[in-house]
Amino acid sequence: MLFAPHPDDESLACSILLQQAVHARAAIRVVYVTDGDDNPWPQRVLERRWRLNATDRRRWGRLRRTEALAALRVLGVNGSAVRFLALPDQKLTAMLMCDCQSALERLAAIIADWSPTDLVVPSISDTHPDHSALAVMLRLVLSESFSASSTTERMGVWTYTVHGRSPAFFDRAKAIRQSQPETATKLRAIRCHKTQLKLSRKRFLGYAHRPERLLRLGADDKIIAEGSIVSISGLPHSLRVEVRLSPKTIRTSEPILFVLGRNEGGALRCVTMRVPARSSSVEMVDPASLDRVAMAQYRGNAFIGQLTIPLSIFSSAHAIFVKLERRSWFFDEAGWLDVSPTPDGQVAELEHRATEAGLLAIH
Repeated sequence: MLFAPHPDDESLACSILLQQAVHARAAIRVVYVTDGDDNPWPQRVLERRWRLNATDRRRWGRLRRTEALAALRVLGVNGSAVRFLALPDQKLTAMLMCDCQSALERLAAIIADWSPTDLVVPSISDTHPDHSALAVMLRLVLSESFSASSTTERMGVWTYTVHGRSPAFFDRAKAIRQSQPETATKLRAIRCHKTQLKLSRKRFLGYAHRPERLLRLGADDKIIAEGSIVSISGLPHSLRVEVRLSPKTIRTSEPILFVLGRNEGGALRCVTMRVPARSSSVEMVDPASLDRVAMAQYRGNAFIGQLTIPLSIFSSAHAIFVKLERRSWFFDEAGWLDVSPTPDGQVAELEHRATEAGLLAIH
């Protein structure tokens, strides 16, 4: 069972895998979580219109569904094996932080109903926010709905990345061997996504020759720093996040730190903290009444500092995820980090890298 955030991800990241599964006569299911209907720029170019309304986006989503089905036919996957969920494109992060419980239940029901032997899902390290948000949703589902069931005892969970060059993924993932005929078929599948080739032709066609990689979930639980997050450590009652923000060009919004988990009642809770801009002040957006510690300074043009968030609002029995959102257009600098508590209740520490030198200490 393959979960694809958008129509085209099946071709870009899993064409070889799907071909080999078809050749092995494996039963296959492909689940598209969104229709990719909120990708306005190629639609504006192809349809020669600037203003797009809800009807225009739905029409675009139907077109992208058609392209996905055509690509799957090229790969040998029958259209009856496909399911479209039509969750909001470009808004999975917002769903994750606000109210995604119904979506989690829906995803859990799909997995339980078909009971796959192998589940293929996006990596939380993917830099597309929809991809990494879906990855977090699926981790929540797997840890909470299947952790003690017989299903997970025989179900392998594999992650893939489409966007970004995350060392956390690429340094550990295994490449799938592909033959020249398989590569040629993958290229034909990618060409079926004509809407996406309009503005990204070179990049999309380049995926045909990039080896597909899979990383088994749980194969290596060591957490590796990515993007501007240098390290994460669990204190007795708080989570300390060390960040270093070098100046970047074309950033569309200010950096925001997200910490996601469940409270003692089992409800999802997300704390959002804005990274200060040339000051020591930090705004805790939700919940506003929480105590917090934040210290920062600038050296040259780079922000360096630590943000400390109390863990009292999160249950130690559930997963905890951290992300520093720092977008360039609609891509993030990095994905999410899973810092879920260990059996003894301690939050796992993120592996320190050399870039942490010089960070301002907090006492």
